[in-house]
Amino acid sequence: MGRQKGADEVFCTSCGAAIKKEAEICPECGVRNENATGRRSSPTPTETTVSDSWWYGVAICTGLWVLVLLTASVELPGVLDSLFGLVTITAWVGLPLSAYFDIKYVSSRSQWRPNAALWVIGLLVWFVNIVLGAVYLYRRHEVLGEP
Repeated sequence: MGRQKGADEVFCTSCGAAIKKEAEICPECGVRNENATGRRSSPTPTETTVSDSWWYGVAICTGLWVLVLLTASVELPGVLDSLFGLVTITAWVGLPLSAYFDIKYVSSRSQWRPNAALWVIGLLVWFVNIVLGAVYLYRRHEVLGEP
């Protein structure tokens, strides 16, 4: 049947062939060896039509929420009050929308797979959305090395 594996070998999880521990791909079946002890390469980016610029929307809308929070108790004159309402609606719609599309980009470029539904729902909640926006941007920076 199959040969015995050596001390520096493992069995392929797909076809069962004995392969080197460092091998990233099984030479028999071509399946990636998830247990490779050698150099780990970053995942190959997949094709996506989503722009890498959606994080700007997350950052700007999180900043708008901070502005809304800081000025919520201030009495504003008529025109500024209307403008303040427009800023609030923009932040409320823009933050989860920007995060949703940025999550698609991040998922295609890293091993982090954020749950889009949970992030979007959390970013719709007043007060929580400011913290979650900052946490999302920080986590995005950790996995992509980009802002």
